[in-house]
Amino acid sequence: MSAVGEVTRIETRAELERAVARWRGAPEIALDTEFVFERTYWPRPGVVQVGVDGEIALVDAVSIADLSPLAEILVAPATRKLLHSGSGDALLLERSAGVRPRPVFDTQVAAAFCGLGTALSYGALVLALREVTLGKGETRTDWTRRPLTDEQVRYAMEDIVHLAPVAAELTRRLEALGRLAWAEEDSQAAVTADPGIDDPAQAWLRVRGIERLKSAALARARALATWRDTEARRRDLPRTFLLRDETLLEIASRPVADVDGLAKARGFDRRRHAPFAKAVLEVLARSSDATRDAGEDPIPAQPPRPIDRAVADAVEALARELTLPPELLLSRRARARLLAGLGTGEPPSARLTGWRREVLGPPIDRAASR
Repeated sequence: MSAVGEVTRIETRAELERAVARWRGAPEIALDTEFVFERTYWPRPGVVQVGVDGEIALVDAVSIADLSPLAEILVAPATRKLLHSGSGDALLLERSAGVRPRPVFDTQVAAAFCGLGTALSYGALVLALREVTLGKGETRTDWTRRPLTDEQVRYAMEDIVHLAPVAAELTRRLEALGRLAWAEEDSQAAVTADPGIDDPAQAWLRVRGIERLKSAALARARALATWRDTEARRRDLPRTFLLRDETLLEIASRPVADVDGLAKARGFDRRRHAPFAKAVLEVLARSSDATRDAGEDPIPAQPPRPIDRAVADAVEALARELTLPPELLLSRRARARLLAGLGTGEPPSARLTGWRREVLGPPIDRAASR
């Protein structure tokens, strides 16, 4: 264990185990991670930052490949875990330590419910609440290289040192607004993966622009997205190394039967994509067969109904009343799932959970009953 300035460096498993014992029982722990993933499907952990009672520790995730000793504090029920935009950190911690943190207070989520803006960066939030400007010089650094530079260490420390005071101020504001439970519920949801996102069959949901495709083209794009995600995981390569989104969509937008057809798509390079061309053509052929078996329109578009507009209007009206974005109250995906269940005889609120059932349920049910 070594120290650089005010930062403790933890570089062996024994040091980590002693630190965890020291942190045991803390009321809250600030967490952040630094990683690289530009050349791989799965992120490569470099550093895990931990802040507890004024102590800032950098856990070396390169020299300590197994971070399972951290699991105890990551799931300790009486210890609040502070993160900012923590979904990526949670996934990395699960792969490195075996668990995702809980309970979580995500300062990006909390800031949104305070009316400070959605998707607010950590730097912008620290500036707004603490009038401190954070450095940005190490955002593209290689966190798996050793030794870490003093600049990297300072950057990592800054990413964690402000989390506790920022969380305290946000908690105070949320309590005054009566929204602390909302932020806590959504914070935990943000770091608990939607099973569909981890399922290659649902990878098409991440393809930008796919909503513009119709019928058979959409079916081809979904099949290609599933293949791309499965193959990228198997090879531990970025999805974009196999096919960029725009290339995938162009290939799917019209029937393609050979490499010449693939080469007409923007971004498709005969040489670079040669190892994958045969697999792409096979995916397209299977998708075409499935489309023919299912009919001309395997995913028919549903025309909007009056009740859909009424429910959307109810959400937007409540959002104006609370001075919050409608998307924060009910995301587009959640609204689509909700609307898809209308007409089954149960009220829309039955499909809501937690604070949303209590707050959104009554106005949505009234709108749906008109």
